[in-house]
Amino acid sequence: MRRIVFAALALLALAPAARAQDISNARIRDVVTRVARHQLVPLTDGDYASVSSLEQAQAARAPTGIAWFYPQGVMLDGMARSTDLTHDKDVDRFVVQHNQAAARYYHWLADVRRQFGDSADAFFAKTSLRLLMALGSLDSCGAMGAALLDSMMRHPEAVTAEERDVLARIADWVLNRQGRRADGMLWRPERGNTVWPDDVYMGGAFLVRYGLYTHDNRYIDDAARNIIAQAALEQDSDGLWFHGYFMDTISHAPFKWARGNGWVTVTLVDTMSAMPENDPLRPQLLAIFKKQIDGLRPLQAPSGLWRQVLDKPDLWEETSSSAMFAYGIARAVNRGWLPRSDMAMARRAFAGVAANVTADGRVENTCGGTAIGTTLEFYVNRPRPDDDPHGRGPVLLAGSEILAAKP
Repeated sequence: MRRIVFAALALLALAPAARAQDISNARIRDVVTRVARHQLVPLTDGDYASVSSLEQAQAARAPTGIAWFYPQGVMLDGMARSTDLTHDKDVDRFVVQHNQAAARYYHWLADVRRQFGDSADAFFAKTSLRLLMALGSLDSCGAMGAALLDSMMRHPEAVTAEERDVLARIADWVLNRQGRRADGMLWRPERGNTVWPDDVYMGGAFLVRYGLYTHDNRYIDDAARNIIAQAALEQDSDGLWFHGYFMDTISHAPFKWARGNGWVTVTLVDTMSAMPENDPLRPQLLAIFKKQIDGLRPLQAPSGLWRQVLDKPDLWEETSSSAMFAYGIARAVNRGWLPRSDMAMARRAFAGVAANVTADGRVENTCGGTAIGTTLEFYVNRPRPDDDPHGRGPVLLAGSEILAAKP
């Protein structure tokens, strides 16, 4: 099997690589608009009448159009930020109404739980809010909570009591119940005592926005300390991050997965953006960030994209991570943390990303959800579903940030 895989990779490497062309702002805006509008689906409320039995709850009409999983949170965040540049009222309205609809459904489901307790768990497991009802990991609430907070801060006049209830549930999990090491570092004891760079985002995105929402920098610093603690375990001398750490064996995972690095890039720039200028943790974050970007520079393919495993030049080029890097680089340039000349690297990346966006706004060549792997074949063979949801939010974030650059 190994020989077959690597023979295929060798043939792929011989194929002529497409080269990134300069991309106009008009083209970037068009890509952002197409991807954002592709996410617009009808939203309808469910039947939220009081019930006297689980059978009645199961028979009640569920809402349509809402989803609750972490790529949806990144997508909603990207949609909201895209409206800063496109001023698309339909997209803006969808984000607000999606969060309100999900919160109304949660309020009704919470009433069902109060009536029937754990016996309702099997019913919850079949609903679109099953992850919110069960919680159990940062994946189930961190990104969605970050998107909810962003929407609440953008539209304080539209915030509902039900949304505040959802926020309280998520905050209780992230702040009080999520697994942490003695030093406060987020980890996954239920997944073999592992540490994931993905959780730098899954926890940090929420903590940063919760700090902004509550005007309490302790939460932003919590996100920063998690980045610093994980960097000590996972950032290699070349600046790139290994995809995870095994606490039981005191060893990092063997491969530098692109999107694992992308989660770090996004969280680094968002955390630094939220920090006061004099925050004592800022210099450490900036050093970690610049080291990572220096590691990415020589690995950008002629197309502008980066590979599925960053330092394996024969592997396929992956869209979501490339968009994440483009976003982080563009935001750093816009805030003066990187030289203006580095915007060209972000634009080359987005040109490669744009080549993977269809006319109707689907995002292609995005790796599906991925656990920590211990073989290269594991990453080589990860599925790339058509319009995988992991690609949508990063494309919107990257395009919007590049468009925000000053002339």
